[in-house]
Amino acid sequence: MPKDPAWWLYRYLGQAISDYRMISQGDSILLGISGGKDSLFMAYALDRLRRRSPVKFSLAAISIDPGEPSGFTPEELDVLRRFLESMEIPHHVVPTHIARIVEEYPTAKTACSLCANLRRGALYKAANELGYKKVALAHHLDDAIETLFLNMFYQSRMRCFEPFTHLTRRDVFAIRPLVYIPEKDIVRAVERLGLPVVKTRCPIAGTTCREDMKELVTLMAQRIPQLRSHVRSVLKDLWSSKSQYGERDQETEE
Repeated sequence: MPKDPAWWLYRYLGQAISDYRMISQGDSILLGISGGKDSLFMAYALDRLRRRSPVKFSLAAISIDPGEPSGFTPEELDVLRRFLESMEIPHHVVPTHIARIVEEYPTAKTACSLCANLRRGALYKAANELGYKKVALAHHLDDAIETLFLNMFYQSRMRCFEPFTHLTRRDVFAIRPLVYIPEKDIVRAVERLGLPVVKTRCPIAGTTCREDMKELVTLMAQRIPQLRSHVRSVLKDLWSSKSQYGERDQETEE
């Protein structure tokens, strides 16, 4: 049997899930699927894990359609449906008007944060309505580093989203199983696997403060090759210093 093209990433995936006890016996997990490389890889990796793990859990997927002018086309939704169907993962689609709301927001630098918050709000609401207690988000290590830097440089605080969060208002648990995996490794795996990535049509992509942090991390990593692994250790210390798995009422995209 040929080796899985993403074999070298499963150690990171398993370690994150184990460190924060993300998955328990009998869990029904709702995957947030945007169509981007990260969420498609998360679906692929968790499907492989559930087939091999002694801990039995089930998967379903949900896509929040932001609506015009940057929503999914019928063809894109069909591509996602067929990809998920090939792994026997049911797919739910929630139509919204998030793109119009964000389009009217006056500051492009913070529109990305607004969009992320609205999409997650719609995601958690749908999870409640569909009866899911656990939602998986596809944030990877670079997302965590960029968020930490955004908070440090713009808000003067050491803060980042957490690998396991209990949103008490919705009584939903958010997990981030890719949080130890560098983005470049996900890009490599997705290319090898030939996953059907849906290209974003976001009009402000590449123009936000987060993009500035992405460029900074890339530049620093050229000078400090172990930057990502070092900052991963900093993040693990930060997460472990908080109350058990960061229970709080709401979550924001810093």
